[in-house]
Amino acid sequence: MTKFGPNLELPAEVRAVAEKNVAQAREAFETLFKNARDAVGQSEGQLEEVRAGVNDLRQKAIGLMEANMESGFDFLQKLMSAKTPQELLSFQAEFLSTQVQKVSEQAKALGADAKALGETTARTLDERARALAERVKELSAAAAKSAQSAAQDLKTVGESVVNEAKAKATEALDPNQKP
Repeated sequence: MTKFGPNLELPAEVRAVAEKNVAQAREAFETLFKNARDAVGQSEGQLEEVRAGVNDLRQKAIGLMEANMESGFDFLQKLMSAKTPQELLSFQAEFLSTQVQKVSEQAKALGADAKALGETTARTLDERARALAERVKELSAAAAKSAQSAAQDLKTVGESVVNEAKAKATEALDPNQKP
């Protein structure tokens, strides 16, 4: 019931629409913040995967350096056992040939691992970005639909209030006239 004058009271329909719109807005923001928290949690997990991949790559590189240093020390030990200059040159040629082959294989393996890590990281980030963009699109569509619904509800209630006010005004001006 609408009361006019100093104690203006909002019609129950207006209050109901306002309460519904506040509830919908609250739900939309709760969903938005939940999605934001989920996205942050997922990105942290993805960053941890990347960090673990980089750490593995670093450990492999250190392992290869250790193996190369060990080969160098073995070579020096072998050189000390050489009895002739020809033997010394033979050991050196063998060592250089073996090291060039090893370093080439190691570079290929590290390059392949680094490439795989980069591709996996790029693919994962791309997938997450696409999923996040799709979710934002869905939330935007839901928000637009909710806003349209709220606008329609307010229009309907506004028309109802205006019609009721007209009827009350007509009745107040001419109590004998029925609307």
